[in-house]
Amino acid sequence: MKKVFLGLLAALILTVPAFAHPLITVYVDGEQLSFDQPPIIQDDRTLVPMRKIFEALDAQVIWDEADQTVMAMHNEDIIMLQIGEAGLYKNGELVYTMSVPAQIINDRTLVPLRAVAESLGASVAWDGVKYVIDIHSDGTSKKPTGSEQQAPQVGGYTSSVLAADGTEVLHVELKCDEVAGQAAVNTAMAQATFNEGKAFLQTYKAQALQAYANDPNGFQPYYCVGAYNVTRSTNGYASFLGTVSSYAGGTEQAQYTSHTYAMSSGRECALSELVSDSQADLQALWKASFTALIEADEDAFYSDAESRLARSLNQVQFYLTDSGIVFYLSPGIIAPAATGAVSFEIAYQI
Repeated sequence: MKKVFLGLLAALILTVPAFAHPLITVYVDGEQLSFDQPPIIQDDRTLVPMRKIFEALDAQVIWDEADQTVMAMHNEDIIMLQIGEAGLYKNGELVYTMSVPAQIINDRTLVPLRAVAESLGASVAWDGVKYVIDIHSDGTSKKPTGSEQQAPQVGGYTSSVLAADGTEVLHVELKCDEVAGQAAVNTAMAQATFNEGKAFLQTYKAQALQAYANDPNGFQPYYCVGAYNVTRSTNGYASFLGTVSSYAGGTEQAQYTSHTYAMSSGRECALSELVSDSQADLQALWKASFTALIEADEDAFYSDAESRLARSLNQVQFYLTDSGIVFYLSPGIIAPAATGAVSFEIAYQI
């Protein structure tokens, strides 16, 4: 098979999907706010147009152009802050020192949302996966939907971890395609997504809760989100490719994973069951093929990509297509994560 594979080599680069953040949506007591200047995130703090958010919370706003000062009156309380200054004052007392102060953007005054809302007695819940902010003016917190799933379910795994105040600090959502008429395969994939999602939750639950307790204003919710898509469901085999994005502090990580099942039983198949080549022959194929990709576009890879490859041959994964087998290495192994997963496809009949 090795010679056949090398003779039919078709190289390609799989890029990581761009997990672009959507516009931030803000709800106050269940009603969505509309802004002429969209909310922004700066240094992990959400800033919103001041007048809209103050008025939504029943506060009267006074803007002093000369002093660049905002004053909001709410019931018997007076909130004050100044453009470019870190302090937020309530009835003359400093109640917040903001790491990102109020500022003017596109001729609109933007203020830190959480500091402003909480100074007026409101609660703020942030969904870092959907980029939705849910504010309750009475100080209560509406718990997000998606409480921890306790058993595998066809179609994917969803789970949430909530802090004591109802804020979602960790979210897992792994979706999965279903193969029509293949209950055994769908059950097996349900178990696989459950195991993956549960592992992330158990690994990072305590860390997420502690990070939120340490810095609730600046906390970025942890998440693991992605989808498994069918790449083949013919001739007795079903194969899935999963693209998953996760965040647990630091930077977002992208990962590819895959599963191939015998449709008759739902049993997961190892590569050795599908091809007759020895592991040594397969590794020789992988080394030659990935090296060819590196040499064809050196700028897309790490400068030491070939030595990295030599140490990473045991991390090569595969999935089936209708025309053959795709072998791949996940992002960040021999090329920067931004380059994506590196793969090549061999035309092969299974």
